[in-house]
Amino acid sequence: MEDLNWTTLNLDKNEASTRDVEIKYMLGIKDGMPITVEHLNYVKENVVRLTGEDKDMQGFLDSITDFEAAADWLSRHSYSLGVARLLGIIKDPSGKKGL
Repeated sequence: MEDLNWTTLNLDKNEASTRDVEIKYMLGIKDGMPITVEHLNYVKENVVRLTGEDKDMQGFLDSITDFEAAADWLSRHSYSLGVARLLGIIKDPSGKKGL
């Protein structure tokens, strides 16, 4: 597994990929589009306003020590939004969650 040396948290690849999906979903970023440093900074400053809750996302964003490395890693290791819906990471637009 690739080293997640861009965060001070002890994350595994699955946890980090899950956070990436949440960021993509919040910002309306489509599958195949990269996460950028600007995206990460925007979400860091606006996560509660965007979602109405924190869900430990602020702690994740505050733990990033290298936004360029984080954006690159997250862009390469993200789940597709369809898979994320099946896994129950994000809600289906129809209101369904999970399988």
